[in-house]
Amino acid sequence: MTDSSAWLPTISDDDLESLETQLPSPTGHHNHLLERQFDGKQITTGETASCHHCGDLLYEGRPVTVRAYRHSDEPAYTIAAIYCAGCAPTDLTETIRGRDDVLLEADLGLAMAGQTHWTILVEPTIVATV
Repeated sequence: MTDSSAWLPTISDDDLESLETQLPSPTGHHNHLLERQFDGKQITTGETASCHHCGDLLYEGRPVTVRAYRHSDEPAYTIAAIYCAGCAPTDLTETIRGRDDVLLEADLGLAMAGQTHWTILVEPTIVATV
């Protein structure tokens, strides 16, 4: 029998923690898929949207926070509210059982086809999900 301790690598707790931080998390993958679903999503017809809280007009290039929901039997999310940076909530407080809620930050963009304009979300980032 030979002594294998000389060729067996040792793995410390620090090595394991480092490995865990390099692996993709299921939540991160889920958030990425959600962000892709909202990228380019139409907010409203026209070139502006208004803040749900203060009514300020929001236009292309402005950062916004959006609250959306989806019931378990629905395939797509519905935009519930859009907020300017000053009125933006930081957490989801109004949730309903059987419904998925999402809070995300994005910039507003403008899409055009002929004479028609509509406001869309650009580069969304998930802030919170329930």
